[in-house]
Parts: sequence; structure tokens; C-alpha cells
Amino acid sequence: MNIEFTYYSHLIWLFLIIFVIIIYFGYIKIFYISNYKLLIIFRVLSFAILFFLFLDPRLNFSILKVKDLPWNIYIDKSLSMAYHSKPSSVALSSGIDNLIKKINRKKIQNNVYSFGSELDTNWYSGEKKFLQSSTNLGLVLDHIKSNKNKNSAGSVIITDGQANIGKELELEDFGIYRPIHIIGVGNTSPFVDVAIKSIDAPPVIIKGENAELTVSITYNGKPNKKFNITLYSQDKLMGSKVIFSSGNNSVDKVRFMIKPDQTGKMEYRVQVNSLADEINIQNNKQIVSINVLKNIYMVAVITGAPNFNTQFLKKNIFDNSKIKFDHFIYRNNSYSTPMKKFWDTKYDLIIFDNHPIDENANEWKSYIRVFAKKILSQKTSLALIAGYDIQKDIFESYLKLMELNYKKSIIKLESKFPWEITENWELTFPFAGYNFNNEYENNFPPIYVGINISPNNANVLANFSISEMKVPLLLLSEKGPLRFAVWTSPDLNQLHFKTQNENYTSFFGDFFNPVITWLMRTSNEKSFYFRSNKNSYQQGEQISIVGKPIVDSRNNAEGYIHIYSNDSLINTKQLFYDSNKKSYEGKFWASKAGKLDYKIEMFDDEKSRIVSEGEVDVQESQIELNKVFLNELPLKKLANKTNGSFNYWDSRNKLIDLINKKIEKTVGNTRIILNRELKVVVFLIMLVSIEWLLRRRLGLL
Repeated sequence: MNIEFTYYSHLIWLFLIIFVIIIYFGYIKIFYISNYKLLIIFRVLSFAILFFLFLDPRLNFSILKVKDLPWNIYIDKSLSMAYHSKPSSVALSSGIDNLIKKINRKKIQNNVYSFGSELDTNWYSGEKKFLQSSTNLGLVLDHIKSNKNKNSAGSVIITDGQANIGKELELEDFGIYRPIHIIGVGNTSPFVDVAIKSIDAPPVIIKGENAELTVSITYNGKPNKKFNITLYSQDKLMGSKVIFSSGNNSVDKVRFMIKPDQTGKMEYRVQVNSLADEINIQNNKQIVSINVLKNIYMVAVITGAPNFNTQFLKKNIFDNSKIKFDHFIYRNNSYSTPMKKFWDTKYDLIIFDNHPIDENANEWKSYIRVFAKKILSQKTSLALIAGYDIQKDIFESYLKLMELNYKKSIIKLESKFPWEITENWELTFPFAGYNFNNEYENNFPPIYVGINISPNNANVLANFSISEMKVPLLLLSEKGPLRFAVWTSPDLNQLHFKTQNENYTSFFGDFFNPVITWLMRTSNEKSFYFRSNKNSYQQGEQISIVGKPIVDSRNNAEGYIHIYSNDSLINTKQLFYDSNKKSYEGKFWASKAGKLDYKIEMFDDEKSRIVSEGEVDVQESQIELNKVFLNELPLKKLANKTNGSFNYWDSRNKLIDLINKKIEKTVGNTRIILNRELKVVVFLIMLVSIEWLLRRRLGLL
């Protein structure tokens, strides 16, 4: 023990000495009067204590503390613990209780935890049933490490070691200095189980084209087992294969070639035959959905009067194996292909090339209603390309189908004007990866002006700059299921020729291909297609979402998966791009049973939009039943790493001798501030009170 003073100085001590001397000589004459001796003693003592407290004295003590360290007991309550042939779930529960009672009889403090997907303390308060849908041993190890083993004597883990979620056991540089004793439950022979782990297939394919579907199959059990894997489209058998698995948690891949003959969302079902002694057959079947797009797009080009644009359209835009087009050229009061075919055929896109003209104006004036009915019923897109010969009034009638109209009459074609691409192009095609303003500095070759259109609600992608006036060059609009485009200049071919000769070699395709692709897609088609790698999952299983863009881009947009449960956001994961497969993939854990919704958000140039939505079905977990056996090897390593012991269930009582009381001695420092102690204040008040009583008795008041 030592004493400290906050206000310590030689002058204070000098003052104290002078004060004592004054009291002594002031009272020395009466001190020897027997009646006054006690009074003087109390007064001097009171003044001395008061002055002592004025110096703010502090007493420092060293105290030896002794406490018992508890043992932490962790009990695995996952579903697999109840499926071991020995012990039964009832015997396991009672055996654990008896083990804890024996520890308590040794008067050893202990904390009991239970764990599965989460760590809790409800072994006693909750039902002693093994129903947790998954096992996260990483939580137990994190809990042990978080205490840094300072507050416990050691740990006991009762488990079968089948961790199926969370991080794996980290044995290197574990940082645990207290022993971990482990009781292994179950036998080392795995239960038989065959399961479809995943189905790898492209999220979107083209009708009539071959695509590969790869099925990953896991198997636990005796080696050289024969399995039959079948593939169905709807209920039609598409293929069957036989494999021989090596067992011991082996993974075998089976590949099927598919060639869809229809468009839309196709479901493919994969099944593997179940085994007689298999306890979990829910994972023997899976369904995967694949979007099948058209292989051929039908396009009709109606040319009023042949021009330079005509050959350009045929050579540069429709020189594509996926596009089949019929060309109707008006010459000598007739069409090169009979128009009956036009009216009888369903097209994805119709293009007016320098059409209608004076020679067929009356004919197409009478067609306006039936034409409108045709494109509406067949959900056909329409593109109008201005030409030198178009008939103004009839052309305007077809503009009105797009809810567009002339702003004024046709502008004379005597001058060329500069033009520029608006920001609407990148907003319309945000993931194409082209920034024309940065790449070409909007310095494009001037072209002739054709017609001036009032944009109304149309989307203007390019403008002429005439004085201070903006005249639309390229417009897009969408009305219900219909999509429209208007190119207002007759100089399309010249633009292509000039850009090819002025180091703009890729510009034309980069600019127009997304427009044509947009026109040929119906309203229910998307820019991106995403899907899960299976139709259903077990709780605790990893979910994989894959997708790809319809139009390849120069840059790979950044993307994220947002996962929702009951409309509440529960997780967000980044998408990663595979340059070889030209597809995106993101993974997350199925944390809870039920429907999980997801939204795909893509970013481009700091702008974002939701490009796809979907849902996955998460079933009550059977993942625990995929591996029902004692996974002893990592458990033994963990015990040895921490100087603990590994014991099988039948020899669990050996552990009692290893669990002993551990006492921790610590030296703690305690400080007492005397002028803040109530006892000191009370004592001082008592002295003053006694002195007052004495003075009263002696008649000195």
C-alpha cells in the first residue's frame, strides 16, 4: 500500500507545521487543566484530518483475485445428428445431459451452447431436438477465438463434424491456447446418397442451335456404383446416360447436347435413379429453365424507288444468317415480289426505303388501316428511311402510326449540315459500351437534311445542328408492343461511305446494330437474360445466378444481385464476368426456406438500372442428410492442434477425467480517494460533534 497526494508542496507542509505550533502554544496553558485535555485532543484531531483531506490523499492497494474458469460446451443440434444409426436422437440427448451432470458433480463451472446454422444458449430452455437445417462449425471456432481463451478453461464440442455452411475449419495459426476436446458422434461409414449438385447451361440460346448442358452429380457410398441419368424436355425423353461412380464424395459430370426446336422459356428436367438404402431422394431431380430466342428474324424491305440506300441496306444490315428478308421493289407499276406474300407473312420488322412515292401513293393511302392492323396484330416493328422521292402526304400518314408528324414541309436538299449523337443513345443502349462523343468527338461527316419531324414523345438519338435549331435525324418510339424508328436523311449510304474512309471504320455497325436489334426484339424480350443454375435449393445450399447480354459490348458492365425475402432486402452480391463464356455469375447462400426474389442491377457510366428479376425456391433443408457420417479427420486435427483429445461417443466418459477445475489468479490494483469516501466524512462529522458536546458540557459555548 502507498499513499499519493494531489496537492503536494513543501509550503503546504510548512503551513501544517506552523499550524500545529500555533495550536500547541495556543492551548498549552489550558492543556494541563484536566477538564480541557479531551477537548483539545478532539479539536486538534479534527483540524489535522481536515487539512489532510485538503491535500487530496489517495491510497493504492494491490489485491489478489482468484476465480474459477468455466468450460464451454458446444452441442451440435443439426439434423444429421438425429440420423445416425447409433446413438439414436433420444439416447444422444440423454447422454449429453448425463455428461453435463457428471461435470457439475465435480463442481466445475460450465457454459452450455448449442449450434446449427446459428449459435445460441437454448439447450436447456428449448427443445432438445436435432432439427437445425445446417451446420456452421465456423461460428463455434469464432466464438472460441473471440474470447481469446482468457475467460475459459477450455472447450468441449459434441458433433459429427459435418459442416456444410460458413467457412471451413482453419487449423493454421488458429490462435487457441486452451484445449478443445471433441466427442465425435456417429460411425465413419457414410450413408448412401446420390445428388444433382448443379446444372451448367447457357441462360439463353438460339432456336435450332446446339448447346451443351453439363450435370454435376455427387455420390457418397460404396465405389463403382452404377447410375442412370436421364434428361427430359417437358415430359419428352431427350437422352439417357450411364456412369460408374467412385464414391467417397466423388463428383461426376455428365454432358447432354440439346437443340431446342421452339422459342420461349424451356424447362429441362434431369433425374438420377435413387438407391434402395438412400435416405434423401429430394436431391435426385432438378429442373433448369433456359430462354430460347428466335433463330430467324423475318424482315420485309419495301423500296418505292431504287436508290443508293437500297444496296447498302441489303449488304450491311441484313447480311446476317439470322435475318431472312423479303424485298419488295416497285418498278413499272408492280413489285419485284408479289405483295400477296407481304400481306400473308408475319414479319418482325418492316422497313420503308424511299417509300411511298408518287407512283404508288394512292395505293398505300388505301392500305393505311389494314397495314396498321397487320403490325398491331403481329407485333411488328416499323422503320421509315427517308428518300429523295418520298410522297409527303402519304409518308406523313404512316408517321402518324408512330404518333409523329411533319413539323414543316420537306427541306430542300441543297446543303449538308453537321450532326451529333445525343445522350439519349447511351441512355437507350446503356450497356453497349460505346461512348461516341468521347471516341469521335461528335465530329461526323456532314450529310444532307431530308425531312423535319416534330419529335413529340419520341426518343431523339441524333440531331442536325442548323443555325441554332435542332432537327431530328434519328428517332425511336415505342407504343405498347410496337417499336418504331425514323431516319430523316436520304444520305444514309453516303454516310456509310464517308465513315469508311475517314477512320470511322467501326462506327456504322456500332451505331446502327443496336438500333436494328432493338427493333427486332418484341416487348417481352430483354437486354440481359439471367437464371439460377437449378429451379430449387435446400436451405444452406449455395445458389448460383448466371446471365449474359443479348448484344456483346466493348466493356463489361458492373453488376450486382439484390436478394429479397418477403420484400425485404437481405443480401447483395457482386456479379463477376467470365470473358471466355461471355457471361456473368453471382453466388449467395440460401439462408432461409421459402421464396427468395432477386433483382439484377447493372451499372454503366455511373448510371444503373434493373435489367432482370426472378425468384428461387428454397426448401426446408435436406442438405444435412447428404453426408450422414462422422467426419473424424478434421475433428482429430483440431483437437491435436489445441492439445485437446478426440473421443468417440462410446468412450465419452473418458473426457470427465480431463475436465478439471482451473483457477485463475490475478493481481488487481485498487485506489481509494479518501476525501470521496463516505466513512471518512462521517468520522470527521463525529469528531466535530463530540467536540461540540464537550464544549457545551464545559460551558464554553
